[in-house]
Amino acid sequence: MMRILVTSVGSATGVNLIRGFQKVGDYVVGTDINPYGYTAGSCLANKFYQIVLAEDKNYLSMLSDIIVAEKIDILIPINDIEIYEVAQEIDNISCHCIIPDVQTIEMIRDKYICNNKMKEIGIHVPETMYSVDNEKVILRNRFGVGSKGIEIIPKGVQIPIFNPDDKFLQKFVDGEEYTVDVLADQNGNPVYIIPRKRLEVKSGVATKVSIENDFSLINSVKVILKHIKLPGFSNIQFIKDENGICWFVEINGRFSGCGAATLSVCRNYLDEYKQIVRGKKDFQTINDQVKWNTIVTRYYEECIYENSIS
Repeated sequence: MMRILVTSVGSATGVNLIRGFQKVGDYVVGTDINPYGYTAGSCLANKFYQIVLAEDKNYLSMLSDIIVAEKIDILIPINDIEIYEVAQEIDNISCHCIIPDVQTIEMIRDKYICNNKMKEIGIHVPETMYSVDNEKVILRNRFGVGSKGIEIIPKGVQIPIFNPDDKFLQKFVDGEEYTVDVLADQNGNPVYIIPRKRLEVKSGVATKVSIENDFSLINSVKVILKHIKLPGFSNIQFIKDENGICWFVEINGRFSGCGAATLSVCRNYLDEYKQIVRGKKDFQTINDQVKWNTIVTRYYEECIYENSIS
């Protein structure tokens, strides 16, 4: 049994990891900015602490105190801002924490810079537009999470004025949306590369997915991992067009919001993660014992906090 600290347990991502680690016998401590009982994750964790926002000057000291008090073996930050804050002070974290380094996080956070890096290494990326000639385009935030900050602008509609330091234009690519869940060792070598196609999305979160052994996506991710070190959990998003071309969308250096789907079809995923934390690097195979061609659906479940109303 390991003692694991998961942050942002008010998110679906946090709940997924709490349940996943508990299923393999681990003790999970959770943190969130909301008080106990006001998120499902706070009720599901073995122990819960309310904590300040990651931007707060006291965030890292509070996190460090919890790590010491709870004898934590592994810290898993969930929120992108938390990951960045932790990465800057990684040498002062008194437990294992497998995340990309600060330079890598800064690069993948900036969607414009990350897109240019993908072009350099030969990955298909939707064309960045500097002038628009009656085409359908998307206006993207350079810094954002998931689909937030993406505006689809139809053909013939005037492009709004924007600051290129904050936003950029890309050619619209029509196709199927894929997220590829990645687990890599501490050197960034892949252990799992699991593509899943979005079949249904509610409020920006995939609720029905297809797990697919898609070699074009898997090979694209292998190329990316040769150039960008992404230890531990990450996920990479693509759009596959009608010609089968996989167009890069973004990289997230964390466990994904629908990562529970991948956990459900890879019985060794979290055990392998814990072996990575312990320093294992000589994994013989990629994607060991995966239930390919599987449809995974998700549902809501209620958690009741009886003392929430005085």
